[in-house]
Amino acid sequence: MAEAAKAEDVAVRLVSFKGGLQAQRNWEPHLNQGKLNRTERARLIADLYEAMTDTPIRQRPGRSEPRCRKRRPKNYELMTRPRHEMKEIPHRNRYRAEIA
Repeated sequence: MAEAAKAEDVAVRLVSFKGGLQAQRNWEPHLNQGKLNRTERARLIADLYEAMTDTPIRQRPGRSEPRCRKRRPKNYELMTRPRHEMKEIPHRNRYRAEIA
C-alpha cells in the first residue's frame, strides 16, 4: 500500500486497506504467470498500484465514537429463578433493575 501510494503520489492514509487487499488478490494470478517478461510485469504492477489508489477513503469530518455503556436499564426484572417459577409482576412497566 505504501509503495502504491508513493508511486501514484497519494497520501498513504487515503489508501483503503480492504480495497488494496482486494485489488492485490484480483491481480495476483496475472502477476504470478511464469511467462511474463520484465516490462510486462512492471506494467501490471503499475496497473495494480493504480487500482489500489483509484478510490481513496472518503474523509468524514465530525465523526465521533464516544465510549458509553451499551446496556440500558430495561423495564423487566432479572431472571433470578427458573423460567417456570417466574411470574410476571403487574407493575413491570414501572420496574427498574438495580444497577449492580
